[in-house]
Amino acid sequence: MRILTVLSLSFLVFMSCSQPAKDTDTKKEPEVAKNVVVENIMNRRSIRKYKPEQVAQAQMDTIIQSGINAPSALNKQSWEVRVIQNPDLLNKINTAFVEDAKGKSLPGSASKAQEDGFSVFHGAPTLIIVAKDKSNSYSAVDCGLFAQNILLSAESMNIGTCVIGSVAGIFNKPQSKELREAINLPDTHEVIFGISVGYKNESPNAKPRNENKVEYIK
Repeated sequence: MRILTVLSLSFLVFMSCSQPAKDTDTKKEPEVAKNVVVENIMNRRSIRKYKPEQVAQAQMDTIIQSGINAPSALNKQSWEVRVIQNPDLLNKINTAFVEDAKGKSLPGSASKAQEDGFSVFHGAPTLIIVAKDKSNSYSAVDCGLFAQNILLSAESMNIGTCVIGSVAGIFNKPQSKELREAINLPDTHEVIFGISVGYKNESPNAKPRNENKVEYIK
């Protein structure tokens, strides 16, 4: 009987020692779960080399639907958007940019405008033109929100994009009436940027980000 009692006590002590200790730290920071949306944001890069084949229509439809579902001030959806895939029109846009760039010192890839084979939209088969409402002071922000949805939805399908600010000027000049008419852009709007879209033909590394520009105020 004594042997059974000793064995029973030993078993209870063993079980109590094997139980995990309770977490008494109620202020422990929660772990950040793996999140596909965050991964998509962190993986997205500006792409400047594209494969020649056109993006599938179903994928483009999804990308555009993602864009127009972006938030906008008072839900006015103040943007005007044109999805250009016509090769002749794309060539006219590029030619107009190259002509306008002559004799100018331009930054970034636009500085190569006089080189053979230059493309202001990096040879992408699709160019999205985004225009803001000139009478709406919030429209530029609306267009930015629209664009970010475009970039991230494209990335989720491994489709490359690049925002091109330099393409705006050639649409907004007085002598660009023909180009504006070609994309049916009303006088109420002015182009704010373009977005090249196509299947990626490069995998660039991320550029450094400056976290010092963010401060927490608690």
